[in-house]
Amino acid sequence: MNNPKPDTHQPTSPSITVSLIKFDVRFQLKQGFYLVYALVSALYIVILFYIPFPVRSSVTAYLILSDTSIIGITFMGALVLLEKQQNILQSLFVTPVRLEQYLWSKAVSLTLLALLASALIAFVPGGLLSTWPVTLVAVALSSLFFSFVGLGISASAQSLNDYLAGIMLGGLILCVPLVLYFYFPLLSLIFPINCVADLLLQSPGSVPILRIAISCCILVGWIFIAYRFAFAQFNKHVINK
Repeated sequence: MNNPKPDTHQPTSPSITVSLIKFDVRFQLKQGFYLVYALVSALYIVILFYIPFPVRSSVTAYLILSDTSIIGITFMGALVLLEKQQNILQSLFVTPVRLEQYLWSKAVSLTLLALLASALIAFVPGGLLSTWPVTLVAVALSSLFFSFVGLGISASAQSLNDYLAGIMLGGLILCVPLVLYFYFPLLSLIFPINCVADLLLQSPGSVPILRIAISCCILVGWIFIAYRFAFAQFNKHVINK
């Protein structure tokens, strides 16, 4: 009787992914990412305390929308380029680590930083305390989406200038539709940045739960698209190079 062949397609191990996330967080701490955003958050908090409370929530929402919710695309290039220079990527993918584990660990680790910075800015001055669940969901979904976009762009980048050129083009494509949100808020929700804006900029209690759910579902769909983009780019430019 022939022995069955071993299954070469083992399921993703959560423990490996968690270990990778811990490694990425420590790496980001070592490289000063947390220090940078601690200083940025402190500056924003000081500014927000000087803004009258009636408009503080709007200013806070715009700060999060334009900065901390897109940390992933801001820092991802530096992370991946550092790993390329240190030959970490070349050695990583000959281990049991799978590409999807690597991609998710990068996206989740930067999302943790985005959530921490956004929570400090939103809640310490009290601007978004009344909408904290929606705020955190919006930041998490936005950060995951932009992290995967950043991963996809960084896969083919050979230098920081390459990456900056890529995110400038990507930023135009992804963020220009935000203008449409202020004229056609419902119709423009097909764009990811507009869904984030819809979750962050609305007054508490003014948006139906169904609309919040729709924005979240659209963002989840865009996260899947961005993840597939990152996966394809890493397969092409890193693994099968």
